[in-house]
Amino acid sequence: MIQVRIIESGEPQTDHLEQFKQYASVPDDSRDGVLQKMLKRAMLAVQEHSDTALLPCKFELTITDVKPEDRIRLYQGGKTVTRAEDQDGQPVEFTQEGSSIRVSRRCATLVVVYQNEVNIPEAEKLQPVVWQLATAIYDGEDPKVQASILKTTYGL
Repeated sequence: MIQVRIIESGEPQTDHLEQFKQYASVPDDSRDGVLQKMLKRAMLAVQEHSDTALLPCKFELTITDVKPEDRIRLYQGGKTVTRAEDQDGQPVEFTQEGSSIRVSRRCATLVVVYQNEVNIPEAEKLQPVVWQLATAIYDGEDPKVQASILKTTYGL
């Protein structure tokens, strides 16, 4: 079993909000708080589906039945591991190879805490899907419509 959970996430930059407002033809600043939340929700959904870091985040990755020969992938732009421990909370030594790690011993359950790094060129390529999804969220579109934006329109 593999489970990835965001335990902290950053906020969209001010220019992202302004670009989204321009895309969605929002005329003033009166709804900025709501729009910021919808933009963040859209960015995190696109980040998850594209496996590309759009917002700086801290993750907890839990994996069962880990062997030393397994290559453990750090999802969504994983870059820096801050902690790796077994099911008993004991530290596990590891070596990092780019966006993956290998552990020094077998673990029934391994918990890895890591941070991602935003990939700016890739994030810019994904902006159109973020804007479209954020608009669908703002408009109250059905979750099926929102999912179809991720799955069909951009092949995520």
